Amino acid sequence: MFDVSRLPNSFRIVLPAISIVLLGAAGGLFSNFVQYLLTQIVISCLVGAALVMIVGYARVIMLAASAMMAVGAYGSTILLLNAGLPYLATLPIALGAGLLAGLLLAIPAMRFRGHHLAMVTMVFQFLVIILIREGGDVTGGALGLRVPPIKFLGISPAADHAWLLFVCLAAAPAVALLAGLLATRFGKILRAISDSEVGADAYGINIAHFRIAAFAISSSILAYAGALLAPGVRILDPESFGISHSIIALGYPIVGGVNSIWGGIIGGAVLRALPESLRSFGQYQELWVAALAIIVMVINPSGILGIAERLFPAGTRAKPDMIARSDVPDVSTSPQRAAFHKYAINVERARKAYDGLVAVNDVTLNVQPGHIHGLIGPNGAGKTTLFNAISGFIPLDFGIISLFGERVDGESSRSRIGHGMTRTFQNVAVFGHLSCLDNVILGVGCNGIGHSVAASMHEACGSRQYRALRDRAIAALSEVGLQCLMDVPANQLSLGNQRRLEIARAVVSRPRLILLDEPVSGVSPEEQAQIAALLLGLNRNHSITMLVIEHDISFVRAVCHSISVMAAGRIIAEGKPESVIRLPEVRRQYFGEFDASAA
Repeated sequence: MFDVSRLPNSFRIVLPAISIVLLGAAGGLFSNFVQYLLTQIVISCLVGAALVMIVGYARVIMLAASAMMAVGAYGSTILLLNAGLPYLATLPIALGAGLLAGLLLAIPAMRFRGHHLAMVTMVFQFLVIILIREGGDVTGGALGLRVPPIKFLGISPAADHAWLLFVCLAAAPAVALLAGLLATRFGKILRAISDSEVGADAYGINIAHFRIAAFAISSSILAYAGALLAPGVRILDPESFGISHSIIALGYPIVGGVNSIWGGIIGGAVLRALPESLRSFGQYQELWVAALAIIVMVINPSGILGIAERLFPAGTRAKPDMIARSDVPDVSTSPQRAAFHKYAINVERARKAYDGLVAVNDVTLNVQPGHIHGLIGPNGAGKTTLFNAISGFIPLDFGIISLFGERVDGESSRSRIGHGMTRTFQNVAVFGHLSCLDNVILGVGCNGIGHSVAASMHEACGSRQYRALRDRAIAALSEVGLQCLMDVPANQLSLGNQRRLEIARAVVSRPRLILLDEPVSGVSPEEQAQIAALLLGLNRNHSITMLVIEHDISFVRAVCHSISVMAAGRIIAEGKPESVIRLPEVRRQYFGEFDASAA
């Protein structure tokens, strides 16, 4: 299969919109009925593209697509009838109404997850239909609302082909907008949230805000699609926007493929055209449509696009399980001090309890700038709780946490990157569906809604700012030895290379402090040695302070300038690694009698 990813980014973004316009142009070759059907297919393609954002990228089961379309269809028609606005003027208003409806649904819905969230969208679907049915003369109630003939620029596009061309031209910008957002920073952040919420949160991504934004954008496009649909159907009634239509619309991205806007377009086209081609089956046509959806999902959960990619692979890439090697030279273990603050990390009298269990009990911890400081102890000692408190993932019951002289206790984990702190995770939290390069780019930070939209525009245009950001990410990948794998999805890497990727993502923002949670857990001895050399090189070359949790004592001895030992929620010893490990209390608590004699 031809690899679309090799095309220029700007062309890949507009290609779906171009295909919509070409479909409209080709409609002149067919009969009036086919032209009418193509119009409905184009609108279904737009609906499918909108649902890819919320279903495929934000991973929300959306059961209110028809309700959002009803908002646009009825809103546009009511403005035509009661306000006397021209049809073209109603389209942006319908878009805004969908945006508002999406916000009204999303803001309370973000309190729920999974099937509970799906139920909230279904309740919204029923609520909208009830309001339409009880709307009396304004909505036409159960009898429906007649859409008046429309005109724009003094022309009435009564012919089927003229209307098809208009719908295609009106749908193309919306498709291009969706394609641009999904293919660039905004869409990649949505994918990152779906892959790892804790990883996204650590790099300044407000998960609730992005899901609300995805709801609002998708809903606005769905309402816009409804406004385009209304003149073609001529009479609006509540049943045309019922729950069954929302369920069918949900199938568009699922059947076509949830991982690309092309999946929504293909799924919308197939599922809208299929019932027409199965009319000879009468009452069984819906059964055949459902059977097709099930068959596609059984063959490949990624839909029709996934099947096509399996049958026609795009080409070969670097082996994702290859052992990457870093060119970081051998360095001494003498710390490189940063002279701005007395302590990089200052924890005073920290306490955290879970009911009757005190996980962290009156802990004071100081890490000097430029040091690699180890935190060791037996399982259940409280290391991870303290670690998560420092990185903002859990609040302390009592105590103070300061980073480089600034108090951060009480602030969210998203704020830590603004204080120059990043982290890795014990269970690797890479963004699996994104390439290594995109993982590292998100590690730079500045991942708010407004900044991500601006960054999407820069990426779509290939601006100088985006090229500089890309070069910076490539340099970080090169520093950990992964530059040859930058286009490989992170979930295809070996565990060792995923840990390297986490380090690259952590250092690309040029932090002052990195928290590393078991950075060599599960990797081979050869990779352990390489990661040790890498961390020492980063510490020497960039004066990055590091706090490391690790159970492998040989690794701790190799990289740490100082260590603290925790047991039963308290720090029982700290100092130079060799001196601390020899202490009888440390040997008893951490090693046990057998391990102590072997150490």
